[in-house]
Amino acid sequence: MNATRSIAGSFRTCSFFRVLLGTLCFFFFPVFPALVYAENARSNVQEVSQVAVDALIYDLKNPNVTRRKDAAVLLGKSKSPRAVPALVEAANDRDASVRREIVLALDTLRDMRSLPAFLSLLNDSEKDIREKCIHGIINLYLPQETGLVVRLTKVANLINPWSDEWADVVIEPGVTVDPAVTTALGQHLQDSDEGIRVKAARALGILKGKEAIPQILQGLREDRSNTVRFEIIRSLRKIGDPSVGRELMNYLTYNDSKIRNEAVFTLGRFRYKEAAPELNRLYERESRLSRKEMDKTFRARLLEALAFIAEPSSKELFVKEKQNPDDDIRLHANEGLARAGDPALVTEISRDRIHEKDPKVRTAEAFALYRMGRKEFLDEVVNSLADRHAHNEAKQYLVELRPDELPDLYAQVRNQDVDVRESLAEVLGLVGDNGAIPYLQELSKDTRGQIAALANQGQRRIMARNPSQ
Repeated sequence: MNATRSIAGSFRTCSFFRVLLGTLCFFFFPVFPALVYAENARSNVQEVSQVAVDALIYDLKNPNVTRRKDAAVLLGKSKSPRAVPALVEAANDRDASVRREIVLALDTLRDMRSLPAFLSLLNDSEKDIREKCIHGIINLYLPQETGLVVRLTKVANLINPWSDEWADVVIEPGVTVDPAVTTALGQHLQDSDEGIRVKAARALGILKGKEAIPQILQGLREDRSNTVRFEIIRSLRKIGDPSVGRELMNYLTYNDSKIRNEAVFTLGRFRYKEAAPELNRLYERESRLSRKEMDKTFRARLLEALAFIAEPSSKELFVKEKQNPDDDIRLHANEGLARAGDPALVTEISRDRIHEKDPKVRTAEAFALYRMGRKEFLDEVVNSLADRHAHNEAKQYLVELRPDELPDLYAQVRNQDVDVRESLAEVLGLVGDNGAIPYLQELSKDTRGQIAALANQGQRRIMARNPSQ
């Protein structure tokens, strides 16, 4: 009898736990696959550490497709440099799934010896393999930061490596790109797939592929995709050769606003003086439209470009528009006056600044006053580096300082604000003057924020620009 009760009790207990387990599965089932996946991932890492790399390399030639594919995956996870030559040799595997995993493994390993494989598979019949090759090539030339992430070095969005996170990414000074890369990417501006053409154009900008400019301009003229055209114009801006300015003027009145605005923006950054009369004409035309008809973004871009070019013929326009109720227009008008640097306007701008509320405009006014001889206003520009509203503008103005103005900037490295010192370390690296090295060395000893990392990066950039120093 006791045995019967014991068995019955055990049965009821088991039943209870079955019900409990069923209930938990019902409510938490979505969590279990993630837990299983995490456990499998851990076991895979252990497997990679236990399996000899030589055996995996041998498996790249296995007759079984699955074995070859798994070998490529595990070699990527192994992080072993010894795997690179074998993966490169196997890159033209007859099976697309194996080639795909080889490209991914080589991208993970980030070894310049992978370049021949990427260049070869750029002509693969599979679109996604070609795309992954472009991504892999870019990653070979971008800095591989470890530990503390340096703010200035933007990296791709991990979910979508072709997101607009790439908008301002370019290779570091001193990085030499293999001419075969530029040639191959230039050829893919004629790829049958629009997405590949976009990515090839973007890559040429990131890698500053100046040698491909003839192919880039051909793509700009002939490609029917506005997405490709936009990416080409942005890449031309990154390459930074003003000789393409005349070609870009054809797009100042283009029927796609994104392309039109990017063309204006690029001509401004080139400080392309020949564009000033047309930019001024377009600005005046846009300003005469009603608020409902006006393209405010286009109008602001036009005045911004004129402010960068800062032709004397634009001075009257800047003086008029610094009273405009639109904050962006006042900002660019003051920027234009700053770059023109006419001391006769000091009193007028000082008076305007008393009533100005917008932090960006106040920073532009401070920059203008500094450029007009009021040296004390550099303090205001530098302090704006710590203002999230005016940080980008302040950084731009400081990067523009002339060689004779740089000693004023060096005197600011002991600023009490951590955010300001952090930004100054970045700015000094961007300016690239040899005289900044002692100040960057001083900042590299600062343990707060990212100051030391940015200061070290700044020194590397200066040395790359001036290797003989």
